[in-house]
Amino acid sequence: MAEMNKKALALILLIFAAALFAGGVFMYGIFLTALFLTIISYASGRYVYNNLVNLTWEISSNAVRGDRVSLKTDWYNAGIIPIPYLKVIASLPKRLAGEEQKQRVYSIMPEMITTMSRDFECRHKGVYKIGVIETIFEDTLGIFKWKKVFYDDRYLVVYPRVHLLKHLDIPMRQQYGTSAVKHAAYEDCTGTKDIRKYIIGDSFKKIHWKVTAHRGDFYVRNVELNASADLIVFLDLYDYGFDEEIAYDIEEKGAECAVSIIRYALANSMSVNFTAKGEELVSLSAKRADRFNLFLDAVSKLSSKGDIPIGDLVRKEARKLDWEATAVVITPCIEKNASAFLSLKASGVELVIVYLCRDGADDGKNAEILKNSGLNVFVVGLEDDINQVLGGHYG
Repeated sequence: MAEMNKKALALILLIFAAALFAGGVFMYGIFLTALFLTIISYASGRYVYNNLVNLTWEISSNAVRGDRVSLKTDWYNAGIIPIPYLKVIASLPKRLAGEEQKQRVYSIMPEMITTMSRDFECRHKGVYKIGVIETIFEDTLGIFKWKKVFYDDRYLVVYPRVHLLKHLDIPMRQQYGTSAVKHAAYEDCTGTKDIRKYIIGDSFKKIHWKVTAHRGDFYVRNVELNASADLIVFLDLYDYGFDEEIAYDIEEKGAECAVSIIRYALANSMSVNFTAKGEELVSLSAKRADRFNLFLDAVSKLSSKGDIPIGDLVRKEARKLDWEATAVVITPCIEKNASAFLSLKASGVELVIVYLCRDGADDGKNAEILKNSGLNVFVVGLEDDINQVLGGHYG
């Protein structure tokens, strides 16, 4: 696509008008010369346009938030006219690279190859189309400006960072599985944690008879406390109207919490359901650890463009919950959803709130209200270590 320099166009029209009104061989000679140069400029620019080729691409197809990625592509001038001034703009979204893209200038001699290299840090999760590059160049006289856009069907998938939790400090109700709980009703008598001396009041079922016979005193087994983890994870994607950069950071932290919790649950043989409502409702269920990538892919594509407050979504989905299940709600706003959370707690749902706290946000009182009402609330700041907050002293 060509765009003519307005000053050059005005000059040619002025010369043409002067030739018409003044007449004479000299004026018409100047006009014809200017017209000839214009035609030559257009023809040479068109020639360069047709012979500028994008040869190869080098970039990973996926990365994790925080990774540095290198984008490289080769430009080839297949013609016989040099390109002295070629501006190249890689259309990397600000959400991905964290900054507006700057123009890079290259010159390419005939039948030569120039490599464009761009290194950047992946700032936010998502699926990004990166195969669009815009080039701009001018002819030698600067009469025409040409823009050629190269389209390549390439995408970069940036996954949220997965934190390898050693422990998940949330209550589990059910009796089977591998996730430790703190309720004696769920003791697993097939698993021995350690052995200690008998204390009056201990159950005789716990006596370790072999150790007792060997040592001459009564010893009992401390058994493992286990629960299966029918775990339901809700990720709040309601559009609360936060500042764009803050919204990106909150969305990122919420995604990290969600995938870290899901990975821990699947690794410990828990059945997991994930529900979120962004532009569309997403609901996934799995029990095997090899299904984790399905959750990772789904969370990577989500954005905070939902139109249903998380309280309403959880209340709606709560009807499908097993009464013994534990629901984990990850949200940046508890003030508007506190009443819904409390009503769910009153209905018997084991509810855990992971509150994504903005730096400087004064929602501490609301978190304390929920805690005092018996809800488990974990406050995760945007700079906090998820292992420390969700894993307690095991982080």
